[in-house]
Amino acid sequence: MRVYRLTVIHYFLLTLACITPLIVHAQTPELSPDGARSILLTGFAVNKQAQLKDIDNIAQGLPREIGHRLEKQLWKVKTTPDLLSTEWRLSPASPQLLGQIAGLYDVRYVVAGEVRDAGISTQSVLWGLREKQSRVIDIEIRVYDARAGSLLGRFDFSGKASGDVLIGAEHVFAGEAFRATPYGKAIDEVIEQATQALSATLLSQTQ
Repeated sequence: MRVYRLTVIHYFLLTLACITPLIVHAQTPELSPDGARSILLTGFAVNKQAQLKDIDNIAQGLPREIGHRLEKQLWKVKTTPDLLSTEWRLSPASPQLLGQIAGLYDVRYVVAGEVRDAGISTQSVLWGLREKQSRVIDIEIRVYDARAGSLLGRFDFSGKASGDVLIGAEHVFAGEAFRATPYGKAIDEVIEQATQALSATLLSQTQ
């Protein structure tokens, strides 16, 4: 069995604050020359783990693949397997937390997200003689200006596939075999939508 490291940045920084309070409460350090176009993608929370047993580590795969595509658009991308916070959906991350992350990772922007739904539904067709399956992918993404301590945007993305909607955990996330499946293709389209929306939002901040 594979065990993935999914700690929470929020609690790590709280511990750091207890050890080095003068550092944590100091002003956010200046960005390095590459920092102005730098992004940290955190691990994505997964709302219903049982729905995703057939997929290879979507919590890390989604942000990693979005990061790869943002890099092609000349963004400086960093990733961490850690979640931003266990409470990030209930309220935006605090300016203090964002400022600490900005200093720790030398980034301007932070992207966090959650896989909210990946459920399969079954519908009877031909007067109950056959069944048709469909599966949704529903994610939420938030992007923050960590230096300013503010939420820049909240996005919802969704897709749907029908037919054989299982992928298989043996297929590398976003790999060729993954994308060849109907559901893998639906996820790939959602990733592309998310990448374009994030890029447009971030570009608007640099103009």
